[in-house]
Amino acid sequence: MKPTRPRSLSVDEGSGADVVDCALLKFYSINLNRFGPKEARVLYLGEEEVKGLIKMPEVVDLVGEAFRAQGAGLAPNQPRRRLHMPKGALQVMYGGLSDQGYFGLKAYTTFPGIGVRFIFLLWNSETAELLALMEANILGQLRTGAASGAGARLMAREDARVAGLFGTGTQARSQLEALCCARPLERVKVYSRSGEKREKFVDRMKDRVTAELVAVETPAEAVKGCQIVCTMTTARDHVFDGADLEPGTTVIPAGSNRVTNREVDDETFRRAAKGRIATDDLKGAKIESGDLVRAVSAGAVTWGQVVEIGQIAAGSMPGRGSADEINMFLSQGVAIEDVAIGAELYKRARAQGVGQDLPVEGTFKKAT
Repeated sequence: MKPTRPRSLSVDEGSGADVVDCALLKFYSINLNRFGPKEARVLYLGEEEVKGLIKMPEVVDLVGEAFRAQGAGLAPNQPRRRLHMPKGALQVMYGGLSDQGYFGLKAYTTFPGIGVRFIFLLWNSETAELLALMEANILGQLRTGAASGAGARLMAREDARVAGLFGTGTQARSQLEALCCARPLERVKVYSRSGEKREKFVDRMKDRVTAELVAVETPAEAVKGCQIVCTMTTARDHVFDGADLEPGTTVIPAGSNRVTNREVDDETFRRAAKGRIATDDLKGAKIESGDLVRAVSAGAVTWGQVVEIGQIAAGSMPGRGSADEINMFLSQGVAIEDVAIGAELYKRARAQGVGQDLPVEGTFKKAT
């Protein structure tokens, strides 16, 4: 006779992330061998397990491969969907990598006073088998940074050695690490409106990258002499003057994935439109890229001048035409990035025996 299972999953309110109840995990680990051999087992990975399985250089490579699959027509993707409720919001995004046999869904909640909580689900796209459930705050931070890193590899000058970074929050950390993976940066200038925050950021990150980190006092100083300028903020208006950009700069606005937000001005778009402007998903950009929507509305650029980064990754067109060209990659965040990373995490976890197996029944069983 099979043991009676606990009824549901619960939330650990103290951890700040959705986790499986400890009693449930203990139950599963004790009784795992007592369930029938035909039952599917879903792999559960917590945040610390995700963190220990993969590092930023590998994630940048994975996202670059996802972009190439997108350009080859092998990575269907759906834009983010948002559901707003009185006390918070639910966001969902999903996509697939048909050449690898996976699709996945990421969902996250945003609640004032609670923060953001992410989960990711991975399926086998050939058998419909649910493979894994992962806590995905760290996964999301890695992939958001890696998207900018992959974009920089495709569009920044090969000799880029100096970058400017706007923003000093959690997501800015992964932006810095990924940019240093994309190009052998020697110096990164860090700016935020708070002098205390930028100094703390430099102190926190100085031993995590080889580049020299310098806190600067003005946006103009952060842009001057840079070959890459990356923004990761929640700004409602542009954070630097496009006239200050030097020839050959790659601009990567990565924080504006809401139509109400904006990080770069019309002048930046006018200058970049003479070169190349790319985004990760045109359909999604038309819905939620505050930077692009406003620039198009102002006549600084047209949608016809914007391409998808997958076209560049697949070799359909170059990322830049000359060393002096100003170009731009607007990273909104797309689900195929999460699927690429989640699939690799799943394979590594299975190979290394990491994570917990959760037996499931009914429609989640593997087809027999």
